[in-house]
Amino acid sequence: MWLLKKGEINIKIKLAKKATLAILLFISLVLSVGVCSADSVTVRGEILDTGNVSSISWDGSNWGALHFALNDAGSNTESVYYENVDTENPAIGAAPSNNVIDKKELIYSTHTYNKKFKLSAKTDATAVSTYSVIPLFGKKYIAVNDDASKMTTLITEQGGGSEKKLREGESWDLGNGYSLKVDQLDADAGKVFVILYKDGIELDSDVLDMDGTDDDRAFIVKDDIAGMEDVVYFATYLENTFKGTSVSFAIIKYTWLIDKDNIISIEEGDKFGLLKCREVSENWINMSNDAVITLEMDDTVYFTDNWYFKTSKAGMGTDGGFLFYPAMNVVFGSVTKTENVVEVPPSTENETETIEETTYEAGPVVVEDETVVSSSASSADVSTIEYGPEEHVQTSENLPGFLSITAVAGLVMSVFSLKRRSD
Repeated sequence: MWLLKKGEINIKIKLAKKATLAILLFISLVLSVGVCSADSVTVRGEILDTGNVSSISWDGSNWGALHFALNDAGSNTESVYYENVDTENPAIGAAPSNNVIDKKELIYSTHTYNKKFKLSAKTDATAVSTYSVIPLFGKKYIAVNDDASKMTTLITEQGGGSEKKLREGESWDLGNGYSLKVDQLDADAGKVFVILYKDGIELDSDVLDMDGTDDDRAFIVKDDIAGMEDVVYFATYLENTFKGTSVSFAIIKYTWLIDKDNIISIEEGDKFGLLKCREVSENWINMSNDAVITLEMDDTVYFTDNWYFKTSKAGMGTDGGFLFYPAMNVVFGSVTKTENVVEVPPSTENETETIEETTYEAGPVVVEDETVVSSSASSADVSTIEYGPEEHVQTSENLPGFLSITAVAGLVMSVFSLKRRSD
């Protein structure tokens, strides 16, 4: 009597399969909803209390939207601070309830800092020495010929411990249409003929010689850029040549490339949201607000296209003051996987490094009108920006929706497996 008939067993198996399928479907839906909802993050600065504050300022150490590379000496060059210049109106902090920032009282400042070319740091080559970096609104740019008013993006920087092996006739895609080709290779003689291309057009070429000095093994390419003559925009180095039984190749190191065709020029009078450029020198860029900014209670007010102040309700601070902080919303987007990685943060000289490529979007947009950005500006308009010191690298594993795709794929496979079993 305790034995079940074959038909009853089949019915119970089918019921179990349906229950399993329902559980898988539930889990998949939970993963889809939970992951897809997290598509942005707010990067906020230190919270200040207007009833108990001696100075109002932020830099890379207390606001992550400002550039600060921990392993780059002197990189903390960006700052946003408040300075009372209108003596007729009391300063914020002079009385807890004061909430008006008069014109020219909110100041944004940035200046250049120097970095060594990997080529000059790791070899005795003298063709290059240092280059200047200029952070602007959290992004790292290269100051063309050490001039802060002319900047461009770094396309590729090969880490000190990384190398690229290229066979004769092989090309290396450097990004933005640039490529380096080993056109001819004589491993026995230690000589390599290399060519730099942009969009298939030859820009320059050289013969690198292992038997020569480090300068003879370096390939340096210059051009007239932004009205300046003989500006270095590409550098690389022949580390070695190797001849195998079936293939020979060259080992390339310390490669560095900037975008010489897309120069961003900053001039006095340029506007970025509510900030107007007041001073541009060889090393410095200074801006301040060109309109009165009122910090309304429990509200948000943008002072650039991406940066804003967030305030508390009235009386949440000391002695009836209020709390406020600067912030920026970072919206996650899709990322195309390449052999290069984004520098996060820059690696130290003694670490094992990979090819590092930092790719940036087009430069900041200059706002020409006097329109004041209202406190109701939508964060949906905020573009994706790289920021430091805790920069984010997105991979397929942490992109919004990735787990939901994985869950659906798992569901399909489960259904297929159950189907096969039932058949």
